Amino acid sequence: MKAVESALESISGNFKSLYRNPMEGWYELEVGIPKNWVFNENDEIGVEVISENEIGKLLKIFPKNSNVVADDLILFVGIVIHTNKRIAEKEEEFKSQMEEMRKGLERKASEFFKELDDLKENSFKKLNDNFVDGLTEVKKVRKKRTPKVPKEDTPHTFTGTTT
Repeated sequence: MKAVESALESISGNFKSLYRNPMEGWYELEVGIPKNWVFNENDEIGVEVISENEIGKLLKIFPKNSNVVADDLILFVGIVIHTNKRIAEKEEEFKSQMEEMRKGLERKASEFFKELDDLKENSFKKLNDNFVDGLTEVKKVRKKRTPKVPKEDTPHTFTGTTT
């Protein structure tokens, strides 16, 4: 019995039964898999869904010819399990990368909107302050006006009449 148990160990979490189909003369497996798992038959091994519910599916794995033995069926189920676990890992990796990218985009958007708000709030204030500062500097730089003083060289002429 140890040889059978060790052969079934790789699929023990999904294994339901191994039985002999007396009509066909070969062994068949029944295994349970989660509902979202994928599988496909090939030229040598067939797959039939026996039942399905919200939790998972019960599959019948059977040979398509007499050259396929029970070990081949067990190996096939192992491949289905391994493939779906890899798919789940990739989906999880993708999900975590998407979450990381989403957080990065949210952070960048937050920084962008903060910068945009700062521009809206402070641009005119800074421009106005710069404009006022510029005006005061221009006033400081300008020469002060000197009053016009008549030149002493020119004779003063008076064209009026005296009485």
